[in-house]
Amino acid sequence: MLDSRWKKIKINISIVLLFGIVTALMTVTFIKLGTIVLNSDGSFHFSRLEELYDNFRSGNMTFIASHTFNNTGVGTFLFYPSILLYPWVILRLVFSPVTAFYVWYGLMLFITMCIAYYSMWLFDKDRIRAVLFGILYAVFPYHVHLGVVHTVVGEFLAYTFIPLFFVGLYYCLTNIEKWYLLGIGWVLILYSHIISAYITILCAVIISAIYMFIDPSSIKKVVINLSKNIVLVILLSSFILVPFITDFINAGINSPNSSAFGFLDTLQNIFGISLTNTADSNKSIGILALFTTMTGWYFVRGNEAKEKVVYGLGVFFLLCTSTVMPWQLFNNTVVGKILGVIQFPYRLNTYVGFFLMVTFSLIVSKFIHSIANKKTKMLVGTGIIVFFIISYYGSLTGLLVKVHTLQGNLLRNNVETAKVIPNDAIIRNSNYNNIFDYSILYGETDYYPKMAFDNLEDRNVSVEINPKINSILLHKVIMGNKGKIETPKATANRIEYSVKVNKKEKIDVPVLAYKRTKVMLNGRNVNYTVSPRGTVMVDGNKGNNKISVTYQPSKLLYVGIIVATITWLGLFVGLIFSGRKSVN
Repeated sequence: MLDSRWKKIKINISIVLLFGIVTALMTVTFIKLGTIVLNSDGSFHFSRLEELYDNFRSGNMTFIASHTFNNTGVGTFLFYPSILLYPWVILRLVFSPVTAFYVWYGLMLFITMCIAYYSMWLFDKDRIRAVLFGILYAVFPYHVHLGVVHTVVGEFLAYTFIPLFFVGLYYCLTNIEKWYLLGIGWVLILYSHIISAYITILCAVIISAIYMFIDPSSIKKVVINLSKNIVLVILLSSFILVPFITDFINAGINSPNSSAFGFLDTLQNIFGISLTNTADSNKSIGILALFTTMTGWYFVRGNEAKEKVVYGLGVFFLLCTSTVMPWQLFNNTVVGKILGVIQFPYRLNTYVGFFLMVTFSLIVSKFIHSIANKKTKMLVGTGIIVFFIISYYGSLTGLLVKVHTLQGNLLRNNVETAKVIPNDAIIRNSNYNNIFDYSILYGETDYYPKMAFDNLEDRNVSVEINPKINSILLHKVIMGNKGKIETPKATANRIEYSVKVNKKEKIDVPVLAYKRTKVMLNGRNVNYTVSPRGTVMVDGNKGNNKISVTYQPSKLLYVGIIVATITWLGLFVGLIFSGRKSVN
C-alpha cells in the first residue's frame, strides 16, 4: 500500500517537473526579450496591477483608483475582482516590471497545466492523456492570445480554472464524490473575471437541465449537489458580492457595454484564420482544434457517451462563435438581455478550447497507447510534447515579429492629459511607468456613474462627444461656472485637491462619487452632493480649501473577507482529513 502510494507521488512529482520544464521553455524567450507589445486591454490591467502594487507596498487594501486611471477614484477595484493579481504584485516586488509580468505569465501557464492535468485525471484516470491535456489546454491559441498577445488578464486568469469547474459539474451530475470542485472552480473563475463566471454558470444551468431532462431519476441528487455548491459559492465569494449589493445595484453605475454583440465573423473566416495556427487573432482556434472539429466524430464513436458529449459541446461552442448563431436577432429581446453580457461571442473560444482539447487528448493518447514498445512510446510521447512547444511558438510568430519591427513605437513620456495610449506601444523596463501617464485604451470609463455620460452608447472621451468625462480626466475643478485644471495629490484610496476661491461657493472636484465615498474639507468630515458629472461637490469656504476624497467600505465587506477565509480554511482542513481517511 505504502509502496504504491509512494510510486504515485513520484509519478506526480515527475509530471509537475515536466510541466515546470515546459513552462520555462515557453517563457524564457519573452524574459530575454524584455519587451511587451501593449494593446487591447493591456493598459487597463497594467494600471490595475500598478494601483495594487503601490497600495500593497504601503500596507493598504485597494478600493478605488487614486494613483492610476487619471486619479479619478474610479471604483474598478470594487466591481472587478483583483484578488488573484496579488501573486503578480508580489513578483513585482522582486523583479523588474516587464520580467515580473512574464514570470507571472509563466506561473499561470504552469498552474493551468497542473489544474488541467488533475481535472483530466479525475475525468478519465489515464495519466498519459492527462499530461497531454495539461499541455494542450495551456498552449491553445486563444489562451496564448489572452496571455501575451492582447494581455486580457481577467479572462486569461479565468481560463485557468475552467477544467476544475467542468470536472466538478461532471461529478455533481454523476453523483461522484468531490461535488465541491464545481463550487471551488466557479469561485476561482469569479475571482478572475465576472463575465467568464457568468458564462460558466449559464453553461452549468443548461447542461444540468438537459441532463435531468434525459434522466429524470437524477433530479433529486443533482439538485442536492448543486444546492450544496451554491451555499459554498456564497460563502467563498461573499467579499466580492458585498460591494455589488451595497454600492452597485440601483446606484446608477455604468458597466461595460452589453447592448449588442460585436466582432462577429463567419465560420469560413474562422476556419481560414485557424489554419494559420496564429494566436494573433481572437477568432483563431488553431490547427489542432480545427483537426479535432473535422475528425473528432470518428475517434469518439466507439467511446463512452461522455466523450461524445464533450466533442459535441466543443463543436457547438465553435458554431456559437460564428455567424452560424444569429446573434443579432437577439438584440432587444429577453434572450439578448441574458446573453448580451457575453458581449463578444469569440469569448466562447475558451470553451471551444476546453472541450476540443479534451477530445484531441483522447485521440493522441489512443495513438500512444497503441505503441507496444515502452522506449518507442516514450520517444513518441516526448516528440509530441516538443511538437506542442514548437506549435506554441509558431502561434506567436506575429507577436515576435512585432517585438523586432515596432521598436519605433517605444512609448514616450506623455504630458498631454487625457491622451489615449497608442495601440501596439512597445514597453520595456525603462519606459514602463509611462503607461500611467495616458488614458487607457479600453475600460477607462467602466464603472463611472451614468450621469457622467452625455452619450452612454459612445465611450469616446473627447470634449465634443463626452465633455463631462473629458473634464474629469483633465482634472478640471469647477467653481461656480468656471473651470480650472488642478493637480491632485494621491495616496492609497485618497485623492486630494487644494482649491482657492474668492468667496463661498460650490466646488466640484473631478473625483467620482459612490455610495460610500467620504469627503473631508480642511481636515473635517463634511457632507457632499453629487455633481451633474457624477463627481464630488462640496460647499467651499472663501480662501484655501483642502478637499480630500476617500472611500469607506461597508463593515460587511470585512465580514465577507473573514467568512471566505474561514470557509477556505475549513475546506482545506476537511480535504486533508478526508485524504488521510481514504489512505487508512
